[in-house]
Amino acid sequence: MRGNERVELRSRTREAHQRVDAAVGTLSTLEDYRRYVAHVLPFRVTMDEALRNVSWPEGWNWQPSAVAELLAQDARDLGVPPVRHEQPDFDLSDPSALLGALYVVEGSSLGARVLRQRALKLGLDETFGARHLVSMASDTTRWPSFLSLLEGTPNYDLGRSVVAANAVFALALSCFESTSLAAS
Repeated sequence: MRGNERVELRSRTREAHQRVDAAVGTLSTLEDYRRYVAHVLPFRVTMDEALRNVSWPEGWNWQPSAVAELLAQDARDLGVPPVRHEQPDFDLSDPSALLGALYVVEGSSLGARVLRQRALKLGLDETFGARHLVSMASDTTRWPSFLSLLEGTPNYDLGRSVVAANAVFALALSCFESTSLAAS
């Protein structure tokens, strides 16, 4: 994949990305932040589990950071109840599809930098309520490393990557739109 294909991936997932960003909201109050944690937790639990079960392509020396456990600690800090797991509607066995999913998951670390600042204004930090954001935002080398993997993968199929990325965005949006978050 070359840089122009990365631009095309971003372009072809922009609408789904914007819907998720709108669902996350501004997080200007502690209640907004609690709602965010309650809705992002099932998404990250689902994605971390799906990625943990992937057979990584030969030669890939990069893997995503799992943050579900840190997010679960943040949820406990904030009194957010345990969550149900979602069922992913995508297959990550194809390297191009896996890259599309990782594009969304790793890309969220860029947004975490903004959300971390908002959490700090609410009095939340790496010791209470915002562990996952601090973890996601602190390693500034992860995104460029992921982009190197994305751009260097042979036989990359943009179409499969776009389908997977949009499916992951759809999963995130369904978590944010869900009204039944309690574990069953």
